Amino acid sequence: MSERSTHNDTTGKQRARATKRDIISRVRSLYGILFVFALAVAVRLVWIILFSPSVIHNAKVLEEGVYRITDVKARRGTIFSRDGEPLAISSLRYNVILDFGSEGILGADTAVYRKNVDILSKMLAQHFNEEDARENGYKYISAKEYRKILMNERYREGKKRRAYKIMPRAITEDEWAMMKRSFPIFNRNMGFVFSATTDNKRLYPFGDIARQTIGRYDTLVIQGKKVPGSGLELQYNEELRGENGQVKEQWIAHGFWARTHDKDNIPVQDGANVITTIDAGIQRIAHERLDSMLRNEQASFGVAIVMEVETGNILSMVSLGSAKERGTTYSERVNNHALKTAISPGSTMKLATTMALLEIGGYDLNTKVNTEHSRPRHAVKVGAAKIEDSHDVAGEKSDGYVTLKDAFAHSSNVYFAKAVYERFKDNPSEYTDYLAKLRFNDYIGMEEYGEERGRLIMASDPKWNTKGSTASRLPRLAYGYELDVPPIHMITFFNGVANRGRMVAPRLVDRIERDGKIVERMPVVTLVDKMCSKSTLSQIDSCLAAAAGRSTHKFRDLAIPFGCKTGTAQVWSTFISDSRIDYMQMRDGLNGPQDNYYYGSIVCTMPLERPKYTILVGVCKQVIPGSSRHFGIDVAGPVASDIMEYIYTTDPSLHYTLERPEKAYEPQSIKRTMADAEIVEGKVPDVKGMGLTDAIYLLERSGLKVTHSGSGKVKSQSIPAGREIANKDLTIHLSLGR
Repeated sequence: MSERSTHNDTTGKQRARATKRDIISRVRSLYGILFVFALAVAVRLVWIILFSPSVIHNAKVLEEGVYRITDVKARRGTIFSRDGEPLAISSLRYNVILDFGSEGILGADTAVYRKNVDILSKMLAQHFNEEDARENGYKYISAKEYRKILMNERYREGKKRRAYKIMPRAITEDEWAMMKRSFPIFNRNMGFVFSATTDNKRLYPFGDIARQTIGRYDTLVIQGKKVPGSGLELQYNEELRGENGQVKEQWIAHGFWARTHDKDNIPVQDGANVITTIDAGIQRIAHERLDSMLRNEQASFGVAIVMEVETGNILSMVSLGSAKERGTTYSERVNNHALKTAISPGSTMKLATTMALLEIGGYDLNTKVNTEHSRPRHAVKVGAAKIEDSHDVAGEKSDGYVTLKDAFAHSSNVYFAKAVYERFKDNPSEYTDYLAKLRFNDYIGMEEYGEERGRLIMASDPKWNTKGSTASRLPRLAYGYELDVPPIHMITFFNGVANRGRMVAPRLVDRIERDGKIVERMPVVTLVDKMCSKSTLSQIDSCLAAAAGRSTHKFRDLAIPFGCKTGTAQVWSTFISDSRIDYMQMRDGLNGPQDNYYYGSIVCTMPLERPKYTILVGVCKQVIPGSSRHFGIDVAGPVASDIMEYIYTTDPSLHYTLERPEKAYEPQSIKRTMADAEIVEGKVPDVKGMGLTDAIYLLERSGLKVTHSGSGKVKSQSIPAGREIANKDLTIHLSLGR
């Protein structure tokens, strides 16, 4: 090879190596550029994802636009009567929303859609009719108006289409189930074009009955003033309301959201149930009878309470107040007079006075006091007070003296005023301290329900001698004035007497339940363990029986003995009333003797021996022309009688039972029965020894006509047994004897 050729080869290789190095260099540069670019992109992505405020904001907006967190309300627990009837219950209500932007509605054939709309409009107008509109407080919508809405909403342009709440009110589960079966569009004949949101509505199946006891849990604003909740709904709000939950929902269409499974969802816990001591039947009968009496008497208000002796369970608590015009409508919603209206009890207070005289006063049932033949317009001065009786208790021809037992039975004001004044005038605190022991100046365990405290001025209090003195206060206190207590106090005291001297607090709730299991049981609370001695109790029982004996002519013929005490007191204090007349009398916060308001009451215990129930009825009314009755026996007695009759009828434990004899009774002769007879088709049966009814049945069944004479069982029959019955006109005569 020549030198020139060798040189050329060398030069070519050098050029090739240079070219290769150049290519590699360029590739490396390109890789470097790409790496730097990729790094920049990665850094930018990290910045965008983790640090960019605008990106975070936009992502949040997107997230919140697609997803949302929704509270799920707990269903409020039910308040039950002791016999299982719901007094307050939460019921699901549905608000139905139509999506007029859905494919089902937009894609529907026009003629088909119009036909469905015509039918649906008529069905909606018929279901949500004018009567329903009045009852539920909404404006009635006609079929024509429904059709206009359904057509207009479908043909809105673009984004103007919307989800529309088509029904005028929330509907029940039963209504919604019916509509999904029967109403076009709602039966999904156009697909999924609607949604239904739920809400809990509080219902009171008893209506106005027991509403003061049930109360409410929310605060209302009435005439610019906040009125807090009350009753069981408020006191047990924590247990009843449950715990709300939370769910994550995803947007699926305008106005439509669907729940998603998410680890942050919080399950809802529905409220617990409150089982009360209220007996639905007794509450109902007490409400009805009291309402009727208040209407007849044009009264201002009335109360009726039934308490179970051993437990203090309140089986019924009715509190009815007058509407604007007395004698028309009475409602539970005016005021809970049973707990909140402190009033002079009148002669029912004589039971406490009798207890004091027997226990600490040295009296017995035969202790006599001169009543001086007191009667209307013939007052007797006791201390500084002038007092009269409703009638001459001693009798016109007597010396004027009566015993404690007779004074209690005849309800003599003079007897008790004299007895208490003479015995305690030198130390009045001894008497008022004993009344305080019986809690007449205190609460009796219902403070949380708004109970008014007993108002009794103690003799040791400086107020005792303000606007009065021992000489004026003590005699009047003895027969039910100079103190104010709400009716719940008086029945609790009587109930303690019936409970052999153990006074227990009124009890409205028995237990709290969740899912059928008892969460908490409420205890029986003792207020006074021993009110007085057994001897005193025995004598008091005799007094209650004597008072009932004088009152039975005013009662129905109850088949069970009971004890009672009536009371009538003139009302000088004010009370809450919606009545126009009552408001006029009390608008200045005053109510005096000239206004003629009276509170007539009665307290009964039944049965007389080992009482099981205590019943109080009280009626407050103004004596006006045409409505002058006001004594407790006249206005409260008939209501108490009806309540006791109902209790006696429905409580089997109050009825006498026959004891099973040691040896079974075996009758000497037994009347033949149809089971003993041998019946042969076409032949006369043997009916001798049978009763007439059975004999006639068998003979007529065999085709015979029957005549009879005498009484008793069949002694003989004119056609002998076993003879063939030749024709259907055959008559048989039966002779009966004993």
